Parts: sequence; structure tokens; C-alpha cells
Amino acid sequence: MDEDGIKTVFLGSGSFAPPVLAALLEDDGIRVLEIVTQTDKPAGRKGILTPTPLGQWCIGAGIAFKRVSSVNDPEYLEHLRRLDPDLAVVVSFGQILKEDLLNLPRLGCLNVHASLLPKYRGASPIVSAILNGETRTGVSFMKMNKGLDTGPVYRQLEMAVEDRMTAPELEQALACLAGEKIGGCIRDVASGKLAAVEQDSAAASMSRKIRKCDASLDWNRDAESLSRQIRAFHPWPSTIFSFQHSVRLMTVKICSGKAVSASGGEPGKILSITSEGITVACCGGALLLEKVIPEGKKEMRAVDFANGFRLEPEMILLNGPGISSTSCKGM
Repeated sequence: MDEDGIKTVFLGSGSFAPPVLAALLEDDGIRVLEIVTQTDKPAGRKGILTPTPLGQWCIGAGIAFKRVSSVNDPEYLEHLRRLDPDLAVVVSFGQILKEDLLNLPRLGCLNVHASLLPKYRGASPIVSAILNGETRTGVSFMKMNKGLDTGPVYRQLEMAVEDRMTAPELEQALACLAGEKIGGCIRDVASGKLAAVEQDSAAASMSRKIRKCDASLDWNRDAESLSRQIRAFHPWPSTIFSFQHSVRLMTVKICSGKAVSASGGEPGKILSITSEGITVACCGGALLLEKVIPEGKKEMRAVDFANGFRLEPEMILLNGPGISSTSCKGM
């Protein structure tokens, strides 16, 4: 890290953070004093302590970083005062910053948020953009305040949401876009060339935290919305349906699927099985299942799943766990 440049502390945890950090580390005008992430968390069935995605990236790149359970602790704040940063850059960090920290750097704290604020404030802007069928989204460079993504915005970058883009693909594209422009934004803020503009709170919308129970598929919805659900929830929490296999109910995750122009039959009825996949009737249109993960199995083509479990046209696939089977009428 260079001795000269705008003194910056980087706070990040999620997979949205590494491309932005990589760009800052390569920027001669930015001096990254310290990289901070959340502490390791249990992961997987065995609950093995695992670093955050940013921590894993730093380990792979041989870059030093610090795990901090709470950046608001007086001990860490005192450490930060000794570092005397000009700016803190916050990207997918996962901790709420209190006012003492927000006001500590000379230029405050700059957050990189994956939406065109004030749209989709909150925890899941990328997932929300796909679920709602947005054709364009973007990144906002925002000066943080004590509200949830309510701070004034320095600059916004816009991009198209490509057809059939999954949440990880959109996240990577937005992170790379942010990485390309973050250095210039920081320099303009530091030089006083760029002033932050207050958000229009009347136009604000929220994106809530996604839960495991959101994975359940409802065949009573239209095919387009189900196609968006599959892309938004891949790979977690995934999109899950059920079917009666022998004497027990089995769950299946959908890895890939799309809306197709087919109709006929009640929601959940298999209309056809071809080399392309399994076509299933929905409340509006039909959904072509292309790749799935049956319970206890690995990812496979939907046609192989159909052959292995002896599925046939006219059979009924059930909604995901917790969703009752209801008629399309009135929906």
C-alpha cells in the first residue's frame, strides 16, 4: 500500500465487496490503511467457522485484514482514531455504524449500495430488482448517516439488467461497475468537486432481508414471476417445489427455469417432458424447468430427474413447503 494518497479504511464482508476493494488497492491515489470484515461464522451442516467472502478473498490474495465483531466498540474506535483516516468506504459490511464512527473520518463514511437510491434501500436490493422485473438498476455512492441507506448521494451508475441474469451475475456486474468508478468518486469528494445530493424520501422503497422460508414456490403464480424468483433466489435460498415420491413428500430445488408459451391444466400439472426439460402449468402460462437438485442429490438436468423419478405428463407437482394449494381464481 502506498504511503501517499487519500487515507482510507475499508469495511466489507459480502461477495459484493472484493471487486471494489481490488480496485482501491490498485489505485495510486488511494492509500488503504486497513481492511475490516466481520468475524468468522459457522457455515454448512457441520457448522465450521468460515471467513466472510471478503475475508476468503483476502486470504487467497495474501492480503492482511482484521476481523472485528463490532466496529462501534470503544476499543476499535480508539484504534481507528490513531489511524486517522480521511474516509471509510463501506461495502456489504453487515454492521450498523453508529454516529461516533460515522463522524470519525475527516470525509465521513462512503457506502457503495447496489441500487439507484432511494429505490431499494435495505438488505436485498439486487434480489429485489430481479424479483420486480427491473430492466435497469445501478450503484449509488452515498455519504452515510444514521438512517438505513438514507444518506445523500454523491454519484450513481446505471446499467441494464440482462435477460435471465441471476442474482450472483448481477451482483458481480454491479460490483465491477462500482470498482471502475469508486476511485474517481473518492478523489472528487476529497477535492471538494463533488457534493452529495439529498435523496427524495417520498420516492423511497425498501428491500427486506431474504429468509430461508422465501424459497417455497407457488404454482398458482404466473410463470414470469416464478422465472424471476428462480433467478433472484439462486443459489440461496433457492426456489423449491414438492412432489409425492412413493410414500413420502420430496422437495426439489430449481437451479434454472424460464417462462414459456404453453397452457392447459391446473397449476402444477406436468404438460410435457422433453430434452429441454419439464414444462409445468402455472396460474398464467407455464414454467420450463431446465436444471434441478432433488432432495439428497446433486444438480442434474430436469429431464434426467424426470426419467430417474418416473415423472410423466399429467402428474401434479406440489407447491413448496408451507404454501397451500389454492385455485388461481381471484389472484
